[in-house]
Parts: sequence; structure tokens; C-alpha cells
Amino acid sequence: MTELPEGTPARMPYADQPDGTTAEEPRRFYRLRAPHVDKASVPVTVRVTPDSDLYVAVGAGRRRMYLTPNEAWALWRCLSEAVASTGEPPEWIRVHVTPTHR
Repeated sequence: MTELPEGTPARMPYADQPDGTTAEEPRRFYRLRAPHVDKASVPVTVRVTPDSDLYVAVGAGRRRMYLTPNEAWALWRCLSEAVASTGEPPEWIRVHVTPTHR
């Protein structure tokens, strides 16, 4: 892995730059289904609405949470370190998640 000089901004892997949103479709949804051992896959959705908190839903909305952008960044950082400590990422996670408007 190549180290970046201190203070260099880094673009997150697989991140799409926000496209021009319109008043009709200001929200973007990022979705991925996580495989489950005993049943069907589990949906994970993050909704991004300009000038609003992020909305995270896991398992068809049964587990939901609103996060400020700063809280989301802190969660991403802690979660990425914690999950990375469990071993190599599975192949199914190596996909590009394209935002949708619905």
C-alpha cells in the first residue's frame, strides 16, 4: 500500500461524486445486499438527502438510524477498522455501489 503525505486529501474507494440533483429527485440511495447463512440476503440502504442527516436501514428497515455527516464519518472510520480486524473482505463486497434516486 502506498502511503500518502500528511494532509493529502484521499478519495474513498468506489465513491461516486454526487451528480446534479434536482428539486424533484434530491435524494440518493446506496444499496447492497449482505448474504445471510440461514435465510435470504439482508438489504442495507443508506439514503443521502442534501442538507439533511443520512438515513441508514439494515434488514428491510427493521434497524434504522439517522446520522449527521460527522457521525457517519466517525462510524465509517470505526466500523472499517473493526471489520478489517476480522480478516480479508469477502468477494461479494468487492462491487461498485452506484447511487439511485429511488
